[in-house]
Parts: sequence; C-alpha cells; structure tokens
Amino acid sequence: DDIDYPKIPPTMDEDAPPAKRPRLSMACNACRRRKVRCDTDYPRCRNCRLRDDECTTTDPKMPQVAVIREWIVQSEPVQEDSILREPNDGRRAASTLGRSPGSLSTIGRPETISQPLESSPAASIPRSHDVGISPAQQPFEMTFNTDAQTNRIKMMGGSSSQCLMKSLDVYLESAQIQPLSHNFRHGMRHAEELSIPLGASLPALPETSLCNRYVSVFFDKIHPIYPLFDIDSMKSTIQHFENLPSVHSVSHEQGPLLVSAYLILSLGADESSQGITADGTKYLEAAASLLGHVIIMPYLHAIQALLLFTIAYRGRDSDGIGWQTVGMAIRIAYTLGLHRHSHRNPSNQHGVQKKTDRLFHARIWAICCCLEKMMQLESGRPATIVKVDRDHMIGPDQRPPGHDFLQWHMGLAEHQGLICHHIYGHKPGERTAQEILSDTARLDRSLLSWARDIPEEFRPGNDLFCSNKDFHFAALLSIQYYQALIALHRAALVAPTATFLSEVTKHSFEDSSKRRLLAGEAICVSSARSIARLTIELSDRNVQSRILTAGPPLMACIVLGISLIKNAGSRSMAADLEVCFNLLVWMVLNEIIQLLKACVECTADQFSKSGHNDLFIRGVLTIHQQVKSYIDRVSQKEQPRVAESRSQSQHGTNFQAINQKAPETPSMVQPQREEIPYNQTSFSSNQRLDSTASRYLEENADNLPPRNEIGDMDMSLNMTAPMVNSYTPRIQSNGSELPFDNLDVQELWDWMGNLSDYDNYSYQGSY
Repeated sequence: DDIDYPKIPPTMDEDAPPAKRPRLSMACNACRRRKVRCDTDYPRCRNCRLRDDECTTTDPKMPQVAVIREWIVQSEPVQEDSILREPNDGRRAASTLGRSPGSLSTIGRPETISQPLESSPAASIPRSHDVGISPAQQPFEMTFNTDAQTNRIKMMGGSSSQCLMKSLDVYLESAQIQPLSHNFRHGMRHAEELSIPLGASLPALPETSLCNRYVSVFFDKIHPIYPLFDIDSMKSTIQHFENLPSVHSVSHEQGPLLVSAYLILSLGADESSQGITADGTKYLEAAASLLGHVIIMPYLHAIQALLLFTIAYRGRDSDGIGWQTVGMAIRIAYTLGLHRHSHRNPSNQHGVQKKTDRLFHARIWAICCCLEKMMQLESGRPATIVKVDRDHMIGPDQRPPGHDFLQWHMGLAEHQGLICHHIYGHKPGERTAQEILSDTARLDRSLLSWARDIPEEFRPGNDLFCSNKDFHFAALLSIQYYQALIALHRAALVAPTATFLSEVTKHSFEDSSKRRLLAGEAICVSSARSIARLTIELSDRNVQSRILTAGPPLMACIVLGISLIKNAGSRSMAADLEVCFNLLVWMVLNEIIQLLKACVECTADQFSKSGHNDLFIRGVLTIHQQVKSYIDRVSQKEQPRVAESRSQSQHGTNFQAINQKAPETPSMVQPQREEIPYNQTSFSSNQRLDSTASRYLEENADNLPPRNEIGDMDMSLNMTAPMVNSYTPRIQSNGSELPFDNLDVQELWDWMGNLSDYDNYSYQGSY
C-alpha cells in the first residue's frame, strides 16, 4: 500500500501525432575529438557528413557501452515509382567496397529532427529547404586507395580524377548501372611504388654514340620546358662519368650528379623510342637505388636530381612517387633560398652574389612551382609552396632566346595555385554562394587573360599549328589549362543544370562573368573534348613524350561520361524544340560518344604501356561501356518519339529531305547500332563531324532557337567547335529527382571537398 506506482497518462487522441522519443544530446566521437559543435543529427551529424566520417557516439564514462541515437519514425506510404530496382549481383558486390549507406536513395527521416547548429561553421548557411541524407551528402572531399592485405592506404583530394569519378558513380547508380570508382584501387601500387633491388645497382654508361643520342634527345625534347642544367656543363659531367673506368669510383659528393646523369639517360632513352625501354628502366632503377646519396647531400645538385626523378616518374604514370620527390626538392630549395629571388624588388641578401647564378636559381625554383602546382591540382593533396609568384622568375628583358615555355608554365602554375586555394583554402560555410561564384568568375577571367598572353601558335583554345618540334610543349600547356578550367567550373558540371543556373541568376555579376558562370558545364565539357582531341592527335602523330601523362585524358573521359549520363534525359526531344534541333542534338551526342570511346582507348593504351595493373586498365575501358549502355537504353526508348515527331513536322522541302535522310545515317542518329572503329575516330574525323554540324546549323538557322537562349559556351577563346558547343543541350529532369538536386551551390562546393583543415588532411597508412 505504501508503494507509489507511476501514474498512467491519459490516452492520447488517435488523431494526434505520436510522442517523439527524446534522443541523447551527446556529441559524436569525431566532433568531440576535433572539439567542434555537433548537431547530433541522425544518422550522421553534419560535420561527419561533410567529412564522410563514421558517426558514432559513446559515453565517455562508459566507452565500452554503445550509445544508439534513435528516433520513432512515423511510417509513411512508399510510392512504387520512387523505389529503385533491386541492385544486381554486380552492384551488390560493388557496394561492399566502401560505399556509404544511403548513397542510392534518400533515407527517410522526420522533419522535426532538424535543430539549429549554434556555433557550427555551417550554422550561418542560408538554406531554402532541409537537406536529407542523399547521395549528394556523402562528401567526396577525398577518397582512399586501400590494400587490405598489406595495410597500405593513400589519399586523393577533391580535385582528383578519383573524386570526380565518385560523382560519375552517383549518376551511374541513379541509372541502375554498376559504379566504377572501385577500380582505382588497382592502380595504387603502380602510381605509388617502384620495385628496385635492395642493393645499389651502378651500370656503366652506354657507349659514346648511344650516350650522346640519349643526352641530345633529352636536351632537345625535355630540357626546353624544364631547363634544369647548364647544358655544356652537364654534358661535360656526363662525358667525365663515361670516361671513368668504373662508376664505383665516383665520390659520394658526386652522387647527385651521377644520379642526374642516369636520369638524363633514362629519359632520353624513353623519349627517343616514344615509350618505356629497357635502357630507360635500367638507368631509372640505378638512379633510384642511389636516392639516399641524393638526400644526404641537400644542395643544388640534389634538387636537380629530385626534379628529374619527378619528371621520370610522371612520364611512367607513377605520379605518387613523383609527388614525394618534388616535395623533397622543394624543402631543400627552401633551405638554399631559391625562393627569395625577386625581379621587382631585387635584394643582395642571397647565398650567391652573381646575377647569373641567382637567375639560374630562380629558374630551378620556377620548375619546382610548375611541377608541384600541376600535381596538386591533379591529386588534391596539400602542397609545400603556399603561393606562386611569377616575380620569382627572370624579368622580360632577361629571358632566354627562343620560346620561353617555362615562363608560360610558371604563369599557369600561379593560376593553378589560386584555384587550389579556391577549392581547399576555405572552411565549409565560410563563404556564401555569391562569394564562391564571384571567386570562380574572377579566377576564370585571370585564366583567360593568361591564355591571351601566349603566342597564337601555342595558345590554348586555338588549333595548335606550331612546329612538330614544339608540339608536345604546347600540348602540355593546353592540357593543363583545360584541366584547370574543369577544376574551376566543376560545380556546374556536377550539379543539375537547372538548379545551378537558377542559383547563378539570383546574384548580380558583370555580364561577361555571368555568361561564363552560366556556361560552366559547357566549359567543362568543351575543355574535356579539347583534352580528348589533343590526346588523339598526339597518338596520331605518334608523340608520346615523357612530359605528358595519362592523368588529364582520364579526367576528360570522366567529365564526358558525367555529361552524357547527366544530359541523356534531356535528349528526349522535348515538345517545344524543333525537329531540326533534335537531330542536331543527336549529332552532338554521337560525336561526344565517339570522342569518349577514342579517348578511353588512348588513355587505356597509355596506362598499359606504362605497366599499370590490368584491372585498373579494364576499369578505364569500362567508362565508355557503362556510359554507352545507358545512352543506348535511352536512345532506344526515344526512337519511336523521334520518328513520330519527324512525321508530324510541317517544315519546308529541304528540311523534310534532311529528316528523311537522317535516320539512314547511323553515325549521326543511331549511335548504338554502329560504332566508329578506334583507328577511324581521329582528330580529323571529329573535325569533319563538327563541320557537318556547323553546315547543318547554317542551312537551318531560321529554325534554331536564339543563341542567347542556350547560353554562351565560349565567349573569349575558341576552345572547340563553337557552333556545336553553343547548342549543347541542357539537362531536363522531366519531373524526376536527380542526384545533387537538393544541394545549393554553397553546399555543393563544400561537398566537393574543402581541405583547408590540414590537421584532418593527412596521409594514412604505412609502408
């Protein structure tokens, strides 16, 4: 009788919503470790979503007891058409390779769980709607290559091809197609490792005529853009080593010079044969076995040798090793004061007093900047050089005779560094959408300005009509320029077009900047097409220089794949478009598919020649196969509508004739039935297709929508085929929800990778 039993609450009205179970207001382990505010969102807090961390919560007083944050979720009727088909076995297997939960469909949750973020960095972000857990909220700011058997892990940042491939995966998964990014892990060992004997290997230099040929090829084909040496002095040094009875008699102080001699021979051997050779491998392995002798003599010769290592490794698509050697070179360069030269504000506070020596040091520093910023943009890893300034280079009145490729390369490196800071140098929520877009427009203008300063025959955006001797130098600058444009405008590429355009139109920009921002996706696609065409032309010319790598063509393939998958639905012959425009759409679509196929095969061939893993190469080839399978599926559904639309058209006689002939041209209208063989899909064939489309536009100009309604893809530089590019169709959702559709520009930019917090941007794993 003395026991007080708890009172039973009165029965609630059946129409009233059920009571919400209070959750634990406890920060997750990751937020506690970083000492940041946790919004305790479910199933992952916002901080963990932005970093793609596992969000777990344990009680600090009882760490062994798991804490479950759970909600009473009111069941809601599920529409059949909103449920994706069950993944097939291949997709189910792929899902075990590290895919985050909820990457295919939005996980339902009650709207009431949204709470203010108080002092969270993203608390001030203006949000027009509550963002649920969707594929777009798995922040691919970085990706990891892992080898579970050897416990080896390597990270790639948000501007890398791997992270862009994850965006392609989202679109592939939304189309019920198996993703591709897991294939990258098979390329890690080749990119990051080099198998060499444990003992030092010191082969003799080749006989005089062969040695002279290798050395001459190096100084003719590589040294003009990376002038690391005094040519006469280095040739004399190599001749000295050649005349020695045995290279084992070389003193340890000359170790870096011997390494440089080996690397020059290695690069010259490969460059002269347009591929990897036995001699090139032999001398590269010999140089690698002496790397310790380079590090323990940290002076100018060591920097030169380390930069040669970087060029040699990049030439074999081992960019990960090259990233390590260029980092070591830069650290030694700082200790020598190579970064202190200034043309505008000269100073006598240098370790060397002769002006020619200071200018030579400035040239070495410029090569450090060029290689690191180029590789930083490709890998997304934190750099050693904070800011690149062309003032470190020699002045206009002190440039060497001939074309100054290094000066142009240095200027591009300055812009690449600014773009990297734009991507990684700000915390999530630090900038508004307008600030992000304004910075993008400003950097875009500066890139265009850099290109205009290049002589016309070498200028990116034009057809390169320089001599064959200089073509690979011009191709390198052009490819890096296009790659920088893709990194800068990648938000427009990834986001649904309508969403991105509406965000741009909200804000006030100069007319020219607004046009470029509105054409961001087209700029990315046009840049990718330019990279692909240059890659094909290099293959047609049989130019396989050691300064050109397969990384940018791979990124071009991914960009083209994203564009094709993303925009395939918009090729569905919308009712308000004229039939002539629909035909043009399919012409452009087919041209891109052919270009993707040719570029994929060229890229895979280059990776194969450099010795990459077969599974990785197969993954590269699968990009075209997966994208093509989706395009075929869409085109088969749309063919009846296209035929009906043509039969109902009431256009003039000439136009009817075109429509009657068009279906008989498989290469233009039915890409899925006839694929152009690789050896026919050359740069010239793409030019012919562009010419056909351009003539078609001119003949039917009255039937086409105004240019300003489609968007100006190419305002300042003729990047590729302006007539065709200007009418590249834009995405139409057709009423269905698309990946990334629920993120605004600010959230999408944060999603794509913000790595300014270098404390949480570290290399993991051991070797």
